[in-house]
Amino acid sequence: MPGPTHRGTRLGIVVAVLLASTCLQATAQDVGGPDLSSPRATFETFLGSMIAVKDGEADRMRDAVACFDLSSVSAVVRDEAGPKLARDLKNYLDRVEYVRLGEIPVDVEGDRWVYRKTPNGEISLERTDDDRWLFSTRTVEAMPNLRESVQGKAVVAGIEGGGGVSGDLAGWFRGKVPQSMRKTVFFLENWQWIALIALIFVGVIADWVVRLILGRWIRRLLANSERLREQNADTGFVKPIGIFTMALVWWALLGTLDLPLRALAALRFASQLMMAGAGVWAAYKLVDLVAAHFQALAGKTESKVDDVLVPMIRRALKIVVVAFGVLFVAQNLDIDITSLLAGLGIGGIAFALAAKDTVENLFGSFTVLIDRPFRIGDWIVIDDLEGTVEELGFRSTRIRTFYNSVITVPNATLVRTAVDNLGARRYRRLKSMISVQYDTPAERIEAFCEGIRELIRKHPYTRKDYYMVYFNEFADSSLNILLYTFFRTPDWTTELRERHRLLVDIVRLAHRLGVEFAFPTRTLHLASAPVAGSPVAAVPPAAPSKTGIDSMEEAIRLGRAEAEAITEGLSMDPRQAAVRFKDPDSMPVGDKAAKKS
Repeated sequence: MPGPTHRGTRLGIVVAVLLASTCLQATAQDVGGPDLSSPRATFETFLGSMIAVKDGEADRMRDAVACFDLSSVSAVVRDEAGPKLARDLKNYLDRVEYVRLGEIPVDVEGDRWVYRKTPNGEISLERTDDDRWLFSTRTVEAMPNLRESVQGKAVVAGIEGGGGVSGDLAGWFRGKVPQSMRKTVFFLENWQWIALIALIFVGVIADWVVRLILGRWIRRLLANSERLREQNADTGFVKPIGIFTMALVWWALLGTLDLPLRALAALRFASQLMMAGAGVWAAYKLVDLVAAHFQALAGKTESKVDDVLVPMIRRALKIVVVAFGVLFVAQNLDIDITSLLAGLGIGGIAFALAAKDTVENLFGSFTVLIDRPFRIGDWIVIDDLEGTVEELGFRSTRIRTFYNSVITVPNATLVRTAVDNLGARRYRRLKSMISVQYDTPAERIEAFCEGIRELIRKHPYTRKDYYMVYFNEFADSSLNILLYTFFRTPDWTTELRERHRLLVDIVRLAHRLGVEFAFPTRTLHLASAPVAGSPVAAVPPAAPSKTGIDSMEEAIRLGRAEAEAITEGLSMDPRQAAVRFKDPDSMPVGDKAAKKS
């Protein structure tokens, strides 16, 4: 038989085990959160936390809120609905009866236990899937009626700390409203309807003030910015910012009206949706304003790469803005974004197959941007398409034809097809046959050819190191002189202007030298057949015509002199200003020399 000592030892071991178990349970509760293992534990946690909140421990409100099942409350107002429900329930219990924790059971059969049931609603607890006992959704929905049923009643005697928990701003504001204005009409009380109308006017005034102040500031900014004026910058983002401010005022002040949770959730959701839409709209318009600023800067640089990059970056930023806006709105709609993104990842293969052409065009745009076969404003020829490059996008390139239509070419086509960039030419060729009459003396032809060469040397936009002017062929009705030269001009308009000036001077030179241009003619020669047996008289050769030019050297001197006389004092017409070349290699020789001197 064990002695008393052994019995005492066993008792000590049991007590130690119980104490250790209690300490471990308390530690687990501290680590895992408030004790909600039974109806009694939930009530004890709730009442203890609310008493601590009244004593100044505001962080204990989290434990009190954890005692409620807020699954029926919209996520838009869940953060402020929890503390409101905790205060309302504590104030209701303090005005109804003294809660005796010892009478609340620990072990309950079933998953639901009702503490109090009244015509205005019930206070009940339900077991969750993780074995926590929480105040049920029926209690959450009944709280407005329960709170109204004890309005004006005193706290039950014996309540620790005098009972009651100070309310928030909404509760204080509600306490200042006369009893006559608390009559419910169509879901809301009279004072709440009046407050909603006043709140709408406050939001509209805030919208008007923001638009007025921001609009004046933007107009002043545009007036002081020459770059933005040149790009006709859009200030459309002022309006959505005003709408955003109005919705923000509504969202912030709705909590002061002490609205029912469903009404508050609906109005808060509408305000957040309006803020999201206005924010996306404002950001979308702001991208245009920023892009206009950088587009103006790009227009002042010599490189054309930035002229292409700015529109592409603008489109990319707009896509990002819209994407983030959609995600923000989806989050406000309580859509699980993680599951949505996972679903998009699963369907990524199908999406990639469906977007094969789009991806190909996207890589084509990057290839065009890197290789730079053309620039904005270049004159290009692609197969049977011809026109000026107007815009390079992510998917396609827009070409303005010479009959003013717009052709959209997929960028993938530009990678696979030869692109003839006529706008990148350093020289623009002029090849022509100048036809003169057959009776033109050789000396005058020589003088005429040398005079044309001198004109080419004198004209500012002609290439001086490579040109050809020679008597080339005997045609059916004319003597043809080959004119082969090049112009150094940056665009087609200047080329036409300089071609015109050169050809007009050639006409002047022909008139000064007495050279007549030929046109298609036919001369019919009739000769009688000689009589048989009669001698054929010898026909003397035609005497050379008198040209007044004794030698080829004199012809060359005459041609040069006449050309110099024509081009003497040659200068640009003030109505046709000289073109400024950005590439030094494209400058005419005369301009290079002038710049060096």
